Amino acid sequence: MYPQSTPFHSLKAILNVALNGNKDHVDAICQRMGINPNEVYEYVCQAMEYGKGYEQTQPVAEQARAIVLRRLDNQQPAQIEDVADELGLSVRSLQRRLQAENVTFREIVDEARRDIALRLIRTNQHNINEIAFVMGYDEPSSFRRAFKKWTGHNPKAYQLAGC
Repeated sequence: MYPQSTPFHSLKAILNVALNGNKDHVDAICQRMGINPNEVYEYVCQAMEYGKGYEQTQPVAEQARAIVLRRLDNQQPAQIEDVADELGLSVRSLQRRLQAENVTFREIVDEARRDIALRLIRTNQHNINEIAFVMGYDEPSSFRRAFKKWTGHNPKAYQLAGC
């Protein structure tokens, strides 16, 4: 059905548009790529039938949090665009679903950073500046302020107390 040179992200864009119901846009994209739009719609319908009755058991906020934690642990950026892409959602759809769960993406990132920072501090294997860098803070002072907001303590005192 698809030419070998068609990149995956282009097909994904077509399916996103198709699922959102913009037939003219899908037809135009397919025409430019040499793809039969009727086949795209057929596959979309099959995918929707396959997924009918499937309920997401884990809230989107938890799924997003798991992705953010994994990305931060691997020292990768945890941008909303990356997380939305991994979830197969547009940024706006992710924001709407998070809003329905009364959470923002910023809160998810902050909580993930806090959890990782606490874990790193407890290991006593890293100094505060290293942890700040790993957590993606430009300045250790920014990390210290965030840490104090999270715990009520400065990171060094927290580490020395063995909390």
